[in-house]
Amino acid sequence: MTRRVPPMAMPSAAPRRGPSSPAGWPVTGVTTIPIATRPDAAGDAPDAPDAPGDAPVALRGAGPPARWPGGAVRLVAVPGGMLPVETIGRGPPLLLLHGWTLDRRMWRPQLALADRVTLVGIDRRGFGDATAPADLAAEPDDVLRVADALGIERFHLLGMSQGGRVALALAARTAGAARTSGRLLSLTLQGTALDGPEGDDEAVPLAAMADAARRGDLAGLRRLWGAHPLMHAATPAGAALAAAMLADYAGRDLGASGALAASAAAIAGAAFPVTAIVGARDTARRRANVAALAAVGARAVVLPGAGHLCNIDAAAGFNAALAGALDPLSA
Repeated sequence: MTRRVPPMAMPSAAPRRGPSSPAGWPVTGVTTIPIATRPDAAGDAPDAPDAPGDAPVALRGAGPPARWPGGAVRLVAVPGGMLPVETIGRGPPLLLLHGWTLDRRMWRPQLALADRVTLVGIDRRGFGDATAPADLAAEPDDVLRVADALGIERFHLLGMSQGGRVALALAARTAGAARTSGRLLSLTLQGTALDGPEGDDEAVPLAAMADAARRGDLAGLRRLWGAHPLMHAATPAGAALAAAMLADYAGRDLGASGALAASAAAIAGAAFPVTAIVGARDTARRRANVAALAAVGARAVVLPGAGHLCNIDAAAGFNAALAGALDPLSA
């Protein structure tokens, strides 16, 4: 059954920045903190000692900046480099996989849920502050590496667009492999495109973008993608957040190896609840894909007035749908 929820504006938040380190990251005193740490009344996450017996997974001193107010950043080693992982909140962990050209900043509107879950934002390979090279095929294992490094056994998983394909690929193997079986508490997909022909309303100028990246024309690359309907935000605050992320996109993933299959069959008979969320103004293909996912058991949610960036365009409606995904009895 498809459920519609009303839109609402997103809260705004500014990133914290510091002086640059030799590695190019601002120096923020990256800390290792227990996964259950929540922000204090002033909005800052207090420092805390490592949990007994918990091996540190963060580098101290020079490191990537916190992108969430009050967030604590860890660096998790994966083949080829590091992934920044930012945590805030309390309760069961919710791992967040951002979309293409974006980074963990896209989840700022979801910080409103930090009183009920521990949000775990990951900069995926080739994006944001990650140093690991882009490789889609490696990303499902990266999710498990992050969970293992943080001592997380079971978790909720939310993936947006390309990040949703990563989440779907991981979900598809949960039944067979001992390492993944039973680890997913729930799966939420936002605007995720399944395998199939690309619609006229979503064609991405990849060749032109790759050419611009090869020529070092990052401004041209960003103009090409910034003008695409998939990057349109419905509110000024949303547009500002999307623009800030795009300004840091350097095309490091263009031409990278690795691919992931994505089909509705991947969740058929899943032992965990699946929710598919889409904006009513997202592409026709993505709206149809939500219907296909619903046909095999997913709960479908359509957010009126929202586009591809529906977690930003309709933050309150998205958060309500997400809360229902995390606790189906409240849906």
